[in-house]
Amino acid sequence: MNRPDEYGYWELIWENFRAGDSRAFETIYSEFADAMFAYGIKITPHRNLVEDAIQDSFLDIYKYGSRLKKPESLEFYLYKTLRRNIIRKLKKKNRFTYMDDFSHLFDLKFPLEDTEPDELEDHICLLQEELKNLTAQKRELLFLKFNSELTYREIGELLNCKPDTAKKQVYRILDYLRNKLGKDFLQLFTFTFLDTKKSTKS
Repeated sequence: MNRPDEYGYWELIWENFRAGDSRAFETIYSEFADAMFAYGIKITPHRNLVEDAIQDSFLDIYKYGSRLKKPESLEFYLYKTLRRNIIRKLKKKNRFTYMDDFSHLFDLKFPLEDTEPDELEDHICLLQEELKNLTAQKRELLFLKFNSELTYREIGELLNCKPDTAKKQVYRILDYLRNKLGKDFLQLFTFTFLDTKKSTKS
């Protein structure tokens, strides 16, 4: 999903889909569905709800595709659509009443493998404890920055903040974690965020 190298490719896929090519739709689904699930399950732990929201997102695209404008970024368009569908479903199920409640939902945890050394596992747990001290929006900001190809402008639009604000917050969060975790910060950050990104795409 890298850009701009693949931008022309996805632009062609989108145009083929709008022209009625079912294989193009299947290509979009197979490329983005797993990444959408990885994002959605951070917003809410309700797996069935996330899967339904993903299905609704693709059904909407399939139903209205010929009338949809060409998105500047297909990844951003899908994330935005999924996020909106999840929030709508949560509200419908009375999982929360006001939009402010959504700020408590984003959960940023990383799976611990049995093969990891005990010391590394302890450090990852420490990182996760520090992440809990961040606001949900800041945790979501980190996830989007390091687990997607979204620009700061796109991240800002998703999180309802200015691009410069999103960028400054990322640097401040990294400084905060670096101060808390010291020399182990780079290893922990690479192991958790960047390895998670690779596994999502595998």
